[in-house]
Amino acid sequence: VLFLLGDVFCTTIGFALEVESEEFLGFKNSLLGMEGHVARTRKNMKNIDNNMKILGAGVNAMRTGRQAFKEVETVSKNMEEGQEMDAKQAAAMTETMEKSLPAILELAWAINVRDITKTLKIACAKLFADATVQMEGRIKRAEAVRILGREFFSIGKISGKSNKTKIDTEDIKARAAVAAMTTMAKAQGQEVSEADTEEMIKQAKTMSMEAKMHQEGDEKQPKETS
Repeated sequence: VLFLLGDVFCTTIGFALEVESEEFLGFKNSLLGMEGHVARTRKNMKNIDNNMKILGAGVNAMRTGRQAFKEVETVSKNMEEGQEMDAKQAAAMTETMEKSLPAILELAWAINVRDITKTLKIACAKLFADATVQMEGRIKRAEAVRILGREFFSIGKISGKSNKTKIDTEDIKARAAVAAMTTMAKAQGQEVSEADTEEMIKQAKTMSMEAKMHQEGDEKQPKETS
């Protein structure tokens, strides 16, 4: 599963900056503030859309997370009773956890988008309502912010067409595992550089891919009949 991060980040910032500046300029420059009302409507529709995404992602994350929790709870009970976790159980639990990861990331990013939008709304409001600056200066600020927003939005659209902005779950899992290892190493007084960390991530991804290929190969082998 691939997640677009960089392009969504840029387009979210770009849209927020552009629509906030267009709302301010629309109420100041257009007849009866019509352009301002149009920009406000666009902003409200975008907010509704994102809230629906958060709701959907939340339901999905809760459903998949509940399944993962049941797997972990079952394994924990078995281990408390003295039963050791075999390879199949470990693989099943890992697979369940991996399946829940995309839903959790989707929810986290939807919330992140909402937070970005709210933060930029507050920042633009302070910038455009600055009483220490005359109206002409505030209008110039809004025009500059609109240009900046359009640039962010354009860059986001362009980067969305490139695979370089895509981060897959294997990369995320590898980074999480390495982060845990480096934290333990630093707690023991060992020094770990950024270069060492990146090399460990590469090795972790390679080992994960090799293990998955080995598992798939074992599953394809015909079972022996007695």
